[in-house]
Amino acid sequence: MPAFIVFCAMLAASLAAFAYLIEGRVAMLRAAGSIDRFDRWGERLRGVLTQFLGQRRILSPQHLAAGVMHALIFWGFLAVGLNTIHFVGAGFHAGFHLPLLGPDDPLGRVYLVIRDVFEVFVIVMVGVAGFRRAYVRPRRLTRSWDAVLILSMIGALMVTDLVMAGASGSASPAGRALASLRGHATLYTVSFWVHLATLLGFLVYLPVSKHFHVITSLPSVLFRRLDTGSLPMIDLENSEKFGITGFTDMRWKDVLDVYSCTECGRCQAACPAYATGKPLNPKKINEDMRAALVPALPFLIGRKPLPEGAHLPILPSGTIADDEIWACTTCRACEEACPLFIEFIDRIVGMRRKLVLEDSSFPPELATAFRNLEKAGNPWGQPAEARADWAQGLGIPLMAERASEVEYLLWVGCAGSYDDRGKKVARATARILKEAGVSFAILGSEETCTGDPARRSGNEYLFQMLARQNVETLARHGVRKIVAQCPHCFNTLLNEYPQLGGRYEVLHHSQVIARLIADKRIALTPSTAGETVTFHDSCYLGRHNGVYDAPREALSSAGLTVVEMPRSRENGFCCGAGGARMWMEERIGTKVNVARVDEAASTPASLVASACPFCMTMLTDGVNETGRAESLRVQDVAQVVADRLRPSGAS
Repeated sequence: MPAFIVFCAMLAASLAAFAYLIEGRVAMLRAAGSIDRFDRWGERLRGVLTQFLGQRRILSPQHLAAGVMHALIFWGFLAVGLNTIHFVGAGFHAGFHLPLLGPDDPLGRVYLVIRDVFEVFVIVMVGVAGFRRAYVRPRRLTRSWDAVLILSMIGALMVTDLVMAGASGSASPAGRALASLRGHATLYTVSFWVHLATLLGFLVYLPVSKHFHVITSLPSVLFRRLDTGSLPMIDLENSEKFGITGFTDMRWKDVLDVYSCTECGRCQAACPAYATGKPLNPKKINEDMRAALVPALPFLIGRKPLPEGAHLPILPSGTIADDEIWACTTCRACEEACPLFIEFIDRIVGMRRKLVLEDSSFPPELATAFRNLEKAGNPWGQPAEARADWAQGLGIPLMAERASEVEYLLWVGCAGSYDDRGKKVARATARILKEAGVSFAILGSEETCTGDPARRSGNEYLFQMLARQNVETLARHGVRKIVAQCPHCFNTLLNEYPQLGGRYEVLHHSQVIARLIADKRIALTPSTAGETVTFHDSCYLGRHNGVYDAPREALSSAGLTVVEMPRSRENGFCCGAGGARMWMEERIGTKVNVARVDEAASTPASLVASACPFCMTMLTDGVNETGRAESLRVQDVAQVVADRLRPSGAS
C-alpha cells in the first residue's frame, strides 16, 4: 500500500506540474496573433503521415546518417509509447494492457517483438548520438547539457524496461535474452522506480527544454505553411502596429515555431548568409527568441505584473540584432531544410517592417531604392516613358492598343525594361513568343514595379501603393494571363496580388518556353555536341514556387547537357540578391554570389544558365570578380533558346 501511495503521488505531482507548464505555453499561443491554418486537411494529414511519422525530411540525403539515428529514436519512442501506457496502467491494476495487446494475444506478441527490437535500436542510437556530440561535434549542432540529460533519460528508460522484462520472466525476446535476471526481485523493483522517476521527470522537463519539440512537432507539421510565395498582409488603415516589435505581435504559428526548434542546425547549414560569414544564423534566431520568451511568459500572458522599471522583450534591435535581420535573402533554404517546417521569413520581414515603418531604420542604400520606387516606379529611378525602349523595332503591341486581341500580357519587369542584361532577355523572350505565334502585348509606360523589393525590405506601405496601382491597370485592360520573366515578379503577381483582389494565371517565361518546345511550336538547332550547361535555381522560382523542371527541359531541348552544381533544386544555393539584398551593399564576409560562382566553376560546364534577372546580374558579377570571364559564360534560359531558334520554314 505505501508503494501504491508513492506511485500515485509521483504521478499526480508530475501531471500537475506538466499541466501547469503546458497551460502557460498554450496561453501564449492564444495571446499571439491569428493565422488560418485550418484548411486543406487532406494535405495536412498527408504531411503528418509522410513528414511526422515517415520522417521524410529527417532522412534527407544531406544529413542521412544523423537522420537515420534520429528516425530510429523517434520510431522507437512511438513503439515504446504503448508500453508506457501498459506500465502506468499496471501501477493501478496488475497485468493491465490495451485491448488485443496482451502478452497472450497474437497482436500483443507481435508488439512485444517490435517493442524490444526498437528499444535496442534506441539504446544504440543514443550511444551514437552521444558519441557525435562528444567527439564528432558537427558544427551545426548546439552542444548543451540539456541534450546530454535528455539522451541519458531516453537511454535509462530503454535499459530499465529491458531489465524489467528479464527480471519479470517476460516471454518477450528481451525477457528470453535476459533470462539470467529472472527472479531478481530487488533488481526489478529498482528498475521499476528508476523507470517511473525517469518517465515522470522527462514529462515535467520537456516543456522547459529544447526537447519541447517532442510535444510540438506534430502540430508544427500539421499546421505547416502550404503556400510558400506570399507574406502576410497588413491592414495599414486600421493597424496600430506595422511590424513585429514583441512576441504578442507574432502569430501563434510563429510562437509555436519558437517552441519547436530542436537546435539541429540544418537551417544554419543551409543558410547562404551564415555560410558566407554574415551575422545571420536562423537557428540562433530561434534560440535567442526562446531564451527571451520563456522567462517573460508570465508577464506576456498577464499572470504577473511587470516589475517597476522592467520591460517586455523587444525583438528587433533588442533580442535580434539589426545586422541579422538585414542579412537575410529570404531564399527559404532554412525553411526547406527544417524537419519541423519552422518558418523564418515572415518573422524576419515582420521585424524589418517594424524597423522601416515605425523606426525609419534601414540600410542607407534602401533610402535611394525606396525613393526611386515611389517617384519613378522602379528601383533605378528611370523614367516610365523609357520602359518600352527595349522593344523598339520588334513590333510588339501595347495593351492599350490591343487589349481585347491578345492572349497574354508579357510582364517585362524593371530589370527587363532598364538593365542592359535584362533587356537582352526581354528581346529573347519576345522573339521566342513571336516565332511560336503567341499573341501577346506589353504595358509599356503603364507597367510599374510589382513592389517585391519594397515588401521584402519591410516597406509594406510602398508595396501596397505599387501593387494597387498595378492591379487597377491590369483590371482596366482585362488581363487574365501573364507571362513574367522575373521570378520575383512572377511570385508577386501569382501569390501576393490576390491579397489585393488581383487574380491571374501567371506563368514564368521558362515554363512557357518549355511548353512551346514540347508542343513543337518552335524548332531549335541543336547545340554543339558535348556542350554542357549548369542551371542555377532562382529561389523565388524554385523553393518559393516549385518550378525546377521547366528551365532544365528547355535547356536539354536545346541540345545542351545539363550538369548539376553540388547544391541544386530544393537545396540550391542563393545568388545573394533576394529579400531586397540586390539593393544593399554586402560588406561582411564572402560575397554570396562569389560562393555560388565557385560552385558553378566546380562543374565541367562552360555555361551557367539562369532564369532570373537578379540571379543573372549576381552570377555575371561573380564570374567577373573571380576572373572567370574567359571560361564561364552566364545567360538566361530565354537567350540560350533564342540563339538556337530555327526560323519557321527552315529545314
